[in-house]
Amino acid sequence: MRRLILLGLLAAMTLPALAAKQLTVAQLEQALTAASAAHKPPAEMVRLLTGMELSERLSDRTAERINGELNAGPDVGLALALLADRSAFLDLPASELPGTPAPDEATQLRMFDAAGKYVAETLPRLPNFLATRTTIRYDDSPQELQKGAWPVRAGLHLVDRTSRETSVNGERENQSSARGSALWQQRSGLTSWGEFGSVLGMILSDAVNGKVSWSHWEETASGQSAVFHYSVPKPVSHFEVVSSERRESSVEGFATPRGGSRISSIGARPNNDSASIATVHTSRGYHGSLWLDPATGTVLRITIEADSKGSSDFQRAAMLVEYGAVEIGGSSFICPVRSLALSKTIIGADASTGDAASEWLNETLFTSYHRFASTTRIVTGAAQPQ
Repeated sequence: MRRLILLGLLAAMTLPALAAKQLTVAQLEQALTAASAAHKPPAEMVRLLTGMELSERLSDRTAERINGELNAGPDVGLALALLADRSAFLDLPASELPGTPAPDEATQLRMFDAAGKYVAETLPRLPNFLATRTTIRYDDSPQELQKGAWPVRAGLHLVDRTSRETSVNGERENQSSARGSALWQQRSGLTSWGEFGSVLGMILSDAVNGKVSWSHWEETASGQSAVFHYSVPKPVSHFEVVSSERRESSVEGFATPRGGSRISSIGARPNNDSASIATVHTSRGYHGSLWLDPATGTVLRITIEADSKGSSDFQRAAMLVEYGAVEIGGSSFICPVRSLALSKTIIGADASTGDAASEWLNETLFTSYHRFASTTRIVTGAAQPQ
């Protein structure tokens, strides 16, 4: 009986919360205003935000405004920003959209053709820029909210931050322009690549054999953008989710230190032998949205969400890339400035381990753009004065 109770507790801790309440952005503001008026402490405000799920996109501008009005501290600000990131794949509330009429079908076609020309002709000619790629990882693994307390799942929290230098040419050498990929690992969630152009090329070439439809106009930092929705079925898709999986694990009893004591439990301990790791490439149908400059066809934002039906690995795998003007060497270029990768595991896929995460959010920032350059110094054979 004790063993069954332990297993039940571990499974309950691992399963993601199913009771998250879906709210509109207006309802979110009402709930937070009421909590602030009731002088709820920051910890309670964070728990309130963690239990929410939005049915509309919470824009960065609105999130910043709400956070400024609440003035509840950095923890509440982070919880609000993470809620905004999780909603980034949805449409804005209708009240935040401009009233500009939809363009006619011929104009829509011209916009989409201009986007194809931009991706085919402009992006491949980008110089070999270097940039700092900083990835900030969050997950919902159980935490000790108080020292020595039993870890509980309390929503997304910071795991780590890593930085490395990346280059345009490095991406071109490592990935075909006709295919886009994402790496999914149960320890770190979804990792995206292809932001410098290969993903864009894939979407626009696949969408010809899929479905594209006009969605709406949207105000962005660079002006009014045209937003299209698209969907690509699996038979014509060039999008892959690359899963890194362990082939086997052993079920055994082990002791886990908690607050100075050791608690015995039963769970699946993964086999860490590298020979037991399998890499699986799975083609997926996918769908998402494209934000275009209506005059030039410049792509300003994209979302990609893999069709998860039939997946044994993940419940959700979604990517977002935002592009913006970057000043390099006195000239302006459109380059990726931020990306998100949001993923959820299959419910109960790893319910035997109490420390497993079930949701991941990886935010990547592209900063410090500069040209690849070198200097040369010619030294003659003559002896130089000391």
